[in-house]
Amino acid sequence: MSLKELRQNELVRKAIHLSSASIPILYWFYLDRNLMIKGVSLIALGFLLAEYLRFHVPTGSSLFKMIFGPALRNHEQENLTGATYVFVGAVVNIFLFPKEIAVPALLVLSISDTFAALIGIPFGKHPFLKKSLEGSLAFFVVTLAILLTFFSGYPLIALVVIAAIVTVSEAYPMGLDDNFTIPTITSLLLLLMTMG
Repeated sequence: MSLKELRQNELVRKAIHLSSASIPILYWFYLDRNLMIKGVSLIALGFLLAEYLRFHVPTGSSLFKMIFGPALRNHEQENLTGATYVFVGAVVNIFLFPKEIAVPALLVLSISDTFAALIGIPFGKHPFLKKSLEGSLAFFVVTLAILLTFFSGYPLIALVVIAAIVTVSEAYPMGLDDNFTIPTITSLLLLLMTMG
């Protein structure tokens, strides 16, 4: 695959990824917690069923690859896709954390992670952990902007530290897909800050 094709595929992925911002937006403005849990859980189960079919049913595998094949990363060929982790992570965060914490955490995933890729892939020249410094700086700046929007009454240093920790966790994956770890780590840190 050429670098141009890689970038085109990544743009498709990130357009889909950015669309996941609809989950926290719907939750914040329109839908209550119970309805969100039911709706997102149903979608997550649909994705898990599709994953099961692609791994265990030849026809399901062929159909899945025909529809999503070009957008899959190498590690997703034999593992769950990032999209599945997005919805599983959304269910976990909406279920476990207050709305005021889950919403910004899910926005960090959909928006900050998208900007990190859009900056890091074409402009990343300097390595930072397992990503690029340029992409990680974009992730940090957007994350801090999101946190300031929702937690302007809290000390700036606390928000900077949270943004920095989440940025490092995004740049150095810990074995789990970052579509699950980013919002969950963000939610945990925000919960600790608001309880302190």
